[in-house]
Amino acid sequence: MVQHTTHHTLTLLLLCVSCLIGVSFGFAKDVTGKEQITRQDKSIAAASTANEANAQTQGPQQDQANLPILKVRLSGLSDTAQKSNVENFLDIYKERDNAIPNKPYVRYLASSGTAQIKEALQPFGYYLADVKMTLDEGKTQWMVNYQIDLGLPVRIAKQDIRITGEGKKNPEFITLLANYPLKQGDILNQKTYEDLKTELTGVAVANGFFDADFTQKKLLLSNDYLSVDIVLIYDTGKRYQFGNVTLAQNFLDQDVMDRYQTIPEGKAYSSEDIAILQRELYNSGYVKVIDMIADPNKMDKTVPMTLKITPKRNKKHTVAIGYGTDSGGRARYDFDWRWVNRRGHQFKSRLFASQNRLNTKGEYKMAGGRSVHDNYKLFATFDRVLDDANKKATVWHIGGGYQDINDNFSHEFGAKWQQEDFTIGNDTDNIGLLTPYARFTYRKTDNPIHIKDGMYLDGYVTAAHKGVLSDISLCQVIGKAKTIKTLAKVHRVTLAGAIGRTWTKAFHRLPVAYRFFTGGDKTIRGYGFESIGDTDSSGKVVGGDTMYYASAEYAYFFRRNMAAAAFVDIGNAHACESAKLKIGAGLGFHYDSPIGPIKLDLAHGFNTPGDRFRLHFSIGPEF
Repeated sequence: MVQHTTHHTLTLLLLCVSCLIGVSFGFAKDVTGKEQITRQDKSIAAASTANEANAQTQGPQQDQANLPILKVRLSGLSDTAQKSNVENFLDIYKERDNAIPNKPYVRYLASSGTAQIKEALQPFGYYLADVKMTLDEGKTQWMVNYQIDLGLPVRIAKQDIRITGEGKKNPEFITLLANYPLKQGDILNQKTYEDLKTELTGVAVANGFFDADFTQKKLLLSNDYLSVDIVLIYDTGKRYQFGNVTLAQNFLDQDVMDRYQTIPEGKAYSSEDIAILQRELYNSGYVKVIDMIADPNKMDKTVPMTLKITPKRNKKHTVAIGYGTDSGGRARYDFDWRWVNRRGHQFKSRLFASQNRLNTKGEYKMAGGRSVHDNYKLFATFDRVLDDANKKATVWHIGGGYQDINDNFSHEFGAKWQQEDFTIGNDTDNIGLLTPYARFTYRKTDNPIHIKDGMYLDGYVTAAHKGVLSDISLCQVIGKAKTIKTLAKVHRVTLAGAIGRTWTKAFHRLPVAYRFFTGGDKTIRGYGFESIGDTDSSGKVVGGDTMYYASAEYAYFFRRNMAAAAFVDIGNAHACESAKLKIGAGLGFHYDSPIGPIKLDLAHGFNTPGDRFRLHFSIGPEF
């Protein structure tokens, strides 16, 4: 008698445990998953029914043209996420719009769909959904209709969500919990709950809490399926620290490469610091691939790291060709010697030729000692205007400078000596100048070639004093700005402008490089390239000591990479006091090609020397 009673007691306990496990697994359902939690006898029965239905497909093939088509309709769901999840769960929904060769199998799928829909709605907090199925077996079409009534939802009665351990005061954890959307009284959404667990784990890993774990994670559903208590306690444990960080390479002296090692030993671990280090290495111009090996030490809570660096090819040659209505055909050859020696010195040169200009320059850089991106440079430039009836110039530059780049900001200070032999209009001279200079630049883009959102700011100032290796005195200031903003993926607005001024008492001896001109693709469309400026007694344009222009452009992308554009440009370049604004406007077609933006603009210049219609064509990045 005692043994019999004990046997029944154990059976009852096992049934209770099975029920509890079933409830727990039900709450662990992934919203986008396709799992089904069923009792074993129900699964066997369903599988048997499906096998019997499928067995009938082994008979002779029917004429597909005479078979009815399956249609499935879902009614009663207005929430897009709920409907999508039901469609993913519903086996018969995958067979819609197909011919029906096996009618018993379709009937089986239709009847099974009721339970599948109910299960698909549970992650959204609807455990009492009522689903009615009707099947209309027509000659040419079978219509399966599910009428869904969500019923009363499960609402959150109590919530206990806490962070314990060393990370409880970490700002990222605090922000994450503060932004958790589910509050007391809200309808249970299991995806939101599961997302919170995933995000907690992500924050822990990113901040070095490698021993973090959930000490409690419970969803306690009431017997009437109308309320739930949530208990979620996450113990972060102790935060790990960086151990020794090694940059492993063999092509530079180690102290040169270690300039980029910005993570001190003992600093609190952060994946953001690792991302910054990797970015700095890639931006150095030396690095092609970084393989990172990190091995957290559970004993002393440190993370020693080794970054194995594979360098880029030491020398790079680039050839490019293009065309612009202002420059005509053009070609460019670039040579990039990425490291000249083990001290990491770099050399770059460029040869550029177009129908009206020949330019070549070389630049030698040496690493500075103040920051990762500072450097000293020496440079030389030769520039000649080849084919211009109005102006001719031959210019030599030689100089040096100091440059520091910090993320999107850069500044440069230096001095250069130049000799310019020029003729412009009635002005002819050969001028030598020693000009110290400073440049400040901000550049931020989402893509360096195809810019959807970006900003460019540039300020430049230079000066020369007669008697200090200079034939004339001058001071010049130039400011430029451009911003691009894309709205709703298809509307792009571009605003640009510039202003410049040169102060000198010898304007007619001023070299061409220090005179201002406007007109053309980059300044005021509807006018010829550098056609706007004061004229001399012969009627030739000689430029000005003052320059300003502004441009507004709107582009609508009717295809992913094709846009129709409208624009208006205004500005001038002059030395006289009575100058008036020059206005140009027009329409354009823009194409984001694999090699960069291609622009074809048709513009009208409203003032002299504007053209009635002028076609502008350009290829290349905006900044």
